[in-house]
Amino acid sequence: MLSRNQEQEKIMLSVYQYLFYQRMNSEDIVTELENVFDIPYDEISVFVREVVVKTFLHQDEIDSIISQNLVKWTIDRINLVAHAILLFAIGEYTYTKECNKAEIINIAVNLAKKYLDDNDYKFINALLDKVL
Repeated sequence: MLSRNQEQEKIMLSVYQYLFYQRMNSEDIVTELENVFDIPYDEISVFVREVVVKTFLHQDEIDSIISQNLVKWTIDRINLVAHAILLFAIGEYTYTKECNKAEIINIAVNLAKKYLDDNDYKFINALLDKVL
């Protein structure tokens, strides 16, 4: 069984894969979750499924929130991994209420430090501090 932090990291990876394949017009949330977790969809925790599904049901709304808070940037210029981290963090915070603002930002910053360039975590931190 995965820890909550491990689940959250895999959620972000699922969001990233979905965004990647969405650009290629091949989008299937169930398949992406099964690929990332390497287990059948029915065995993936309800928390994970809830965050991912609600995030993508509200992707346009979340992207609009992100866009409104970008300075001298557009959402299509954001690194796909950074976009996935932002979608995951805003989606989890807004639609599940499982974690408070500080916890979500901390998780997102740690993921940014792990998967993005050295100072990109500052961008993630600042943007999430504005929108959450």
